[in-house]
Formats: sequence, C-alpha cells, structure tokens
Amino acid sequence: MLLRFSRAVARVDKSVRRSRGFTLIELLVVIAIIAILIALLLPAVQQAREAARRSSCKNNLKQLGLALQNYQETHSVFPPGGVIGPCAGNPPVNLSGIQDCAGGQSLGGNWLLYVLPQMEQTGLWDIAAPILSARDPLDYMNNKFGHFTPVAFRCPSHPVDRRKDVGFRALENMSRGNYAANYGSGDLLDSYTSQNGGIFTINSSIRMTDIKDGSSNTVLVSEVQYRDSVRTDSRGAWVYSGMGGSAFSTGRNPNSVIPDILDSCSNSTELPCSTAIDGTQIAAARSFHVGGVQVCFADGSGRFISENISAEIWKALGTRIGGEVIGEF
Repeated sequence: MLLRFSRAVARVDKSVRRSRGFTLIELLVVIAIIAILIALLLPAVQQAREAARRSSCKNNLKQLGLALQNYQETHSVFPPGGVIGPCAGNPPVNLSGIQDCAGGQSLGGNWLLYVLPQMEQTGLWDIAAPILSARDPLDYMNNKFGHFTPVAFRCPSHPVDRRKDVGFRALENMSRGNYAANYGSGDLLDSYTSQNGGIFTINSSIRMTDIKDGSSNTVLVSEVQYRDSVRTDSRGAWVYSGMGGSAFSTGRNPNSVIPDILDSCSNSTELPCSTAIDGTQIAAARSFHVGGVQVCFADGSGRFISENISAEIWKALGTRIGGEVIGEF
C-alpha cells in the first residue's frame, strides 16, 4: 500500500513539473504579444517626446518675444532686422557678396545679436559688441562664433545637427538656428513699405506705437528650417539678416511648397528655392512640427499656426499697418 502511494505521488509531482514549462508555440505567442505592445507604445512615446520638444520650442519663441519687448522698452524701438552700410544700396537689396564693396560698413549685425543681453548671453554680447562697427562685421562674426548657436536660438524639433560644415557661401561658416523675424507680407523690397512691412527689415527702427494693426494681430517672430552640411544655402544662418537666415515673410504660407527666393540656396524637394539678388528675396516660415509653425506675436503671446491658414489672413498677420480686418484663425 505504501509503495503504491509513493508511486502515485511521484506521478503527480512529475505532472506538476511538466505543467510549469512553456511550449515553443506558447513562447512565440508571448513574444509576438510583446512585439505588438512595443509597436503600439513607440508612436505614443514619440508623440510625447515631440510634444515636449514642441513645448520647449514655443518657450524659446516666448523668451525671444520677451527679450524683444525688453529691448523695445529700453531703446524705445525694436532692434533692426539687420544693419547694412550704404555700399549695399538704398534700400539695400543685394545681401550676397557685399563684403567686397568699396568704402563704408557693409553687412553688419542682426536682431538676434542685439538681443543677446536680454537673453542673458552677455558673454556672447561682449564678443559681438566691439565687432558691430567694424569694416565687415559679418566676416568677424564667423571667425568669432564659428559653429556655435545658443540653445535658445534652436528648436529641439529640428533634426540633430552634427555641426559638420554647416556654413554657407564659399568662404563662410555660419552656425544655424531656427528663429526668424517678421519682415512683412511681401519680398525684401516690400518690407520697406508701410503697407506690406512687418516689424523688422534692414536698418529698421519700429516702435510699438507703429504697430497700428495691434500687437496681438501682428507676428513678431516665427520659425525657419535649414539643411545640414550644405555650404551654399543661407537658411537658418542665425547671424545673417537676409531672408531665410533670420528673417521670413508671410507672403508664403507656413511650410509652403512654393520655393523660397534667396541670395544663396540649394534647391531640394524638402526645401525648395531659387536665387535672386534684386530685392525679390522671400522666405516662408518653416518648421518640423506636423501641420504648421509656431509664432510669437508682438504682445508676447505664442500660438501654433496651421499651414492651411488662409493666405490672406496669414499675410494680414505679417503687416503692422495694413488695416486688414482679421477673422478667426
């Protein structure tokens, strides 16, 4: 009796041990389920990361807006979009290669350089300030700043820039950034007219009281894209005051498929462009956010603007004294 009982217990124990294992099919099913869960989670993780990057980008724009407002309170005007000497013409329309012109200052500092103190970048300002009155300030800027861009001047949503040869033009190496000033609703020449002009242009000195359309209806700054490792493309060059560098126009809708017209560029499917040096230069606001770009208005408020916004409303948001009646957007 005892022997039979022991044998029965042994059989039960073996059966229990066998039931604790997984078959190959069960293991494959578990692996497949885990793979499906990971595939479902990855987009959510990526969306969460992009939401964080987009929020950081919006905060950068608001900080730039605050810096520009502080500059305006201190100096009674917004900084110029860029400073260019008389050898570039009046109004200066050819921003390509003017460092070689004879006599006087040529291409100088831009609005991003002038707000460095308000952005708590006094170290960079101490480097930049003595250079701004030099013969060819932009050439000196290239040598001093090299490939350095303040973190606050770059949108985290932009793909990682490995900082390898991101200059433009044959002899220059300009670091890239993602924020640009509003030059109005037309091309470079139009930016000098009150009807189409924005808050910035070359040698501008716009006061808050000059924004007749209202500070909450006039874009101050937005975003631009650039291409890594393309020497011939000026887009995103943050110390450069030309269209596409640190300036944009609402004459093109955000992320427009219509090519930009720039002093210097390299055409591509992602960033279409053509070149001109006759004042017809124009560049759209562009970003890596899905569906549009972020902007900061002259009152300091931030907002995401759809790339499908009405072209007329977007143009109206670019002018400071256009007198347009702006509806919902």
